[in-house]
Amino acid sequence: MPRLLIVDDDAHIAASLAERFQARDYMVSTAVNGADALAKIRRDSPDVVLLDLQMPTMDGFELLKKAKDEGLEATFVVITAFGTVDKAVQAMRMGAYDFLQKPFEPSLVEETVRRATERSALRRVANVVRVEVPRLVTSDAKMRSVVELAQKAARGASTVVLLGESGTGKEVLARNMHQWSSRALNPFVAVNCVALNENLLESELFGHEKGAFTGALNRRVGKIELAHSGTLFLDEIGDISPAFQAKLLRVLQERMFERVGSNESISVDVRVIAATNKDLKKAVADGKFREDLFYRLNVISVQIPALRERKADVVALAEFFAGGRKPLNPTVKRILESYGWPGNVRELKNAIERALALSDGPEITEADLPNELLEAPLRAFNDMMGFHEKVEVERKRIIQEALAQTGGNQTKAAELLGLQRTYLARMIKQMGIGQ
Repeated sequence: MPRLLIVDDDAHIAASLAERFQARDYMVSTAVNGADALAKIRRDSPDVVLLDLQMPTMDGFELLKKAKDEGLEATFVVITAFGTVDKAVQAMRMGAYDFLQKPFEPSLVEETVRRATERSALRRVANVVRVEVPRLVTSDAKMRSVVELAQKAARGASTVVLLGESGTGKEVLARNMHQWSSRALNPFVAVNCVALNENLLESELFGHEKGAFTGALNRRVGKIELAHSGTLFLDEIGDISPAFQAKLLRVLQERMFERVGSNESISVDVRVIAATNKDLKKAVADGKFREDLFYRLNVISVQIPALRERKADVVALAEFFAGGRKPLNPTVKRILESYGWPGNVRELKNAIERALALSDGPEITEADLPNELLEAPLRAFNDMMGFHEKVEVERKRIIQEALAQTGGNQTKAAELLGLQRTYLARMIKQMGIGQ
């Protein structure tokens, strides 16, 4: 819902405009002079300001100058008396977007404010770091049902909580949900709640006023405000402190908050998607997470399965991360499918990026994979072996390492191991090394 501030000392005009735009789903506030308007722009960060230039106390020109000096981001449409186009031109040179002359046609006012609102939305989005929406890759039936649920949830406005282990792709799903929603053209703002201490998190989310604390040299708009009309993604929500949980609960209940250092409440229209790798029900039972906040978050919950639970996705994801630069040989595919992936999709992506960086041949081979992937099947096999079998496997490994260090030179490998060359050659043949 866009925010409109109407600044006019004529109460009749202000009330008439307010009624018109409230009927068109604008969040409208009014001010009777420039000083009142400046305070409301600082507090509410309106998208558009309809500004009469001729006012007592502080006129429109002085307000435009102060707004520019303070870096306030509103889009101004000035209102002038008939025959004073020169003043409108002067206002536009000071940063106003457009102007209207009294008396004005209602349809012209609506069209001008609509265009100003679109411009403001584009500016707001430009001020948020834009990240390309990552593609969802899945061949697994279980994961496809998760995506279908997320697509249905995206169409509404309810709060959603994404549950799953670290690295399963919760933020990827959240970004796609934003794109599937009616808010897709508006900002997607992500906040990692565990990366900041409580004070920094409060300033990051709510913003702060100049002088609110040591180092607050300027007024700062918080991430909640930046997400107005879009989606706010709160990652690692299960790690926030009980004190901050209470503050967040109010945002979810009332869609209102105060900047740090201010008592003025700000209203926002945001869709909240939260994510956690914690068991929130257990955290509630243990007294570590507020029950009322849990139910506010848990309107729709989406459980993302771990990668080990969707083996059909492993090779598909690996080939996607490889991006067609090099194919994976059959042995690599078997190793990837047999590994447990404790770090989930994130670990798989890192493994493929490493393999691409180290690979010298036309395809990715097992030699390009991290050691933990190669050792995992051996560890599983070793668990089933007896003493003599384990000794034999270890002897083979030692010989292979020696040969690798000496470039396959058996004489040097024998010297390295303190063995006769003929004895080493016999063991190499018996074990089938290099065949």
